[in-house]
Amino acid sequence: MKGRKLLMIPGPIEFEPEVLQAMGMATTSHVAPNFIEVFGHSLELMREVWKSPNCQPFIVAGTGTLAMDMAAANLIEEKDRVLVISSGYFGKRFKDILDRYGAKTTILEAPLGEVVPLEAIEKELKAKQYKALTITHVDTSTGILVDPKPIAKLAQKYNTISILDGVCSVAGEAINQDEWGLDVVLTGSQKAIGVPPGLALLMVSEKAMGV
Repeated sequence: MKGRKLLMIPGPIEFEPEVLQAMGMATTSHVAPNFIEVFGHSLELMREVWKSPNCQPFIVAGTGTLAMDMAAANLIEEKDRVLVISSGYFGKRFKDILDRYGAKTTILEAPLGEVVPLEAIEKELKAKQYKALTITHVDTSTGILVDPKPIAKLAQKYNTISILDGVCSVAGEAINQDEWGLDVVLTGSQKAIGVPPGLALLMVSEKAMGV
């Protein structure tokens, strides 16, 4: 490893040697008892990381963008109203994904370096009935950290599904999905989770599963 360049980008991150060694293990069948046991254990570990014993975990081959797309594809139908709370590029990109599914999106954007005020969010939720709202927990493009807890409480108040883009935050920032009432919290494997790229990870509430 001597002389190897150090990767210093938001993600993929540098991975622990133990993780890389595990990647070199012999491949097993996806229906083998040992694989089923490991996969089930991984789902339970997700419940611990997300602080969400009551939600349904999903591990899917794909990227964090796929996780965003899955949330949109499974929860949003044509002409559904969705409120996008944006603090940078990835909030805007979530709007693009939702628009592709025919959603009627409204985007609330903060000035560069700021977050959207709670008052502005509640004003919009009062004005129209939204099926869902999206929050970017940490936007890579600006580095802005948003507090999702009060926004999730507003979503509950106005019977709106809350979707948290946690690609940059899950396992790196505090998230208590059940306590805060977040319906979907999604991420990719290659950032704070600390696993090489290739997995879309979602935790979905009973309410969102019903939808």
